[in-house]
Amino acid sequence: MFDIDRWAEIWASIRSNKLRTILSGFTISLALFVFIVLFGMGNGLQNGFQQEFFQAGAMNINIFGTRTSESFGGYQKGRQIQLKNADLNYVIDNYSDKIKYISGEFDQSLMVKYGGESGSYAVSGVSQDYLGMTNIKLEKGRFLNSDDMKDQKKTAVIGRMVVQDLMKGREVVGQFINIGSGMYEIAGVFSSNTNDDRVERQIYVPITTLQTIYGTDELPSITIAPKDGMSTTELGQFADDLRSDLKSRHTISQTDQGGIRVWDSSEQMSDTNAFFFVLTIIVFVIGGGSLIAGVVSIGNIMVFSVKERTKEIGIRKALGATPYNIITLVMQEAVMITLLFGVIGIVAATLLVENINHGLDSYFIYDPGVSTGSLVMACVILFFAGFLAGFLPARYAAKIKPIDALRDEA
Repeated sequence: MFDIDRWAEIWASIRSNKLRTILSGFTISLALFVFIVLFGMGNGLQNGFQQEFFQAGAMNINIFGTRTSESFGGYQKGRQIQLKNADLNYVIDNYSDKIKYISGEFDQSLMVKYGGESGSYAVSGVSQDYLGMTNIKLEKGRFLNSDDMKDQKKTAVIGRMVVQDLMKGREVVGQFINIGSGMYEIAGVFSSNTNDDRVERQIYVPITTLQTIYGTDELPSITIAPKDGMSTTELGQFADDLRSDLKSRHTISQTDQGGIRVWDSSEQMSDTNAFFFVLTIIVFVIGGGSLIAGVVSIGNIMVFSVKERTKEIGIRKALGATPYNIITLVMQEAVMITLLFGVIGIVAATLLVENINHGLDSYFIYDPGVSTGSLVMACVILFFAGFLAGFLPARYAAKIKPIDALRDEA
């Protein structure tokens, strides 16, 4: 394999057929170039889709009560189902192994005043877990904590736009703000990761505080962030189990489309995953088809090379060359041509994909690229492609008989 004379001979054979070698090798380069560019763009499109549409909270499950649409268990249809703290505790007690974060939500629209400024804002009573399952981030101070919940403190975390509207950008952490009929201490300021002004005009307070003020244990909704690593299938099953159990708790028919609504993104995410799976298959078909065309071209080169060197091969065999020597010579040349032009295609495609990171953001293609593992796999595929390209011509060369070769007129 490392015989210098053999490599010199292979190089001489390539030089004698330069145009044919370059044209066939170009097919290999183009195949790898197209495959890696399409694969990298596909990864970038998937990254963009996830960043735009499946951000923090994409896997959340939302539960809320609605009116029943069927009579069941002695109850007439049209009954309004109201979730309560007991339902939240039931979910925690029975599904803690599947839950990363969970929070009840109690929303009110209240008048908010600070200094001489005022306005009506959405005030949400939530738990300390809420920060971990939404698309908001703290800019200053802290979020709600367990002490706020336990002691029913009048603590508030306000959005950036509330600060801009009422406080005119002043330092507000530790200050007091009038929400409804009570004074709340501002613990922190948050902003939206998506720059959504509507989100940034919200105010979060302890749900226990809001429930105490309104004298209720009702929960208009419950939000659950599942454990990390849960598949879309598992997420869908989790949502189905919650729906079934909560319907049983509230004496609702399992066939009732109302009563308890449980929303999750498993179906949408499954559709998205199916789309990208099909896209990957298309990329592999295009790249694979091009690579097969390249392998056939290299194989044709080797067939012509063997025919042109029939006498030479006959003389080698007459002088004692074994079929193994002939086969390895032909296959080594095929593998060299395939690897040489394949690597050129891989390098060109990698440089292109890695240098257009920020040029395609407007097309929802973020951070396109191909992993090192994929590039290594491409090189392995190249090696086997070269092996296949040279196998049949090599077998043909090994079967040439010296006497027939010496009679050859070519």
